[in-house]
Amino acid sequence: MLGKKMTPSDVPKPAPIKNSRKKKTEATFETVSFQDDIRLQAYYNYLWRVKNNSPGNEETDWIKAEREVLSRMKAH
Repeated sequence: MLGKKMTPSDVPKPAPIKNSRKKKTEATFETVSFQDDIRLQAYYNYLWRVKNNSPGNEETDWIKAEREVLSRMKAH
């Protein structure tokens, strides 16, 4: 192939992209909603902790929020 000019037909074509957007969109929406629920609950846990002068930090607020949100999801 030395010295030969390449034509567009000589260039390999990429494999077609599979359309899996619907699944990703649904999973992303559920994940974002779940994270938002945890974030909001962690904020409420923080407010309660500060108001009641309870020990803890943002990490314990978040972990407690994860448990609370998961338990609500299982109840439904």
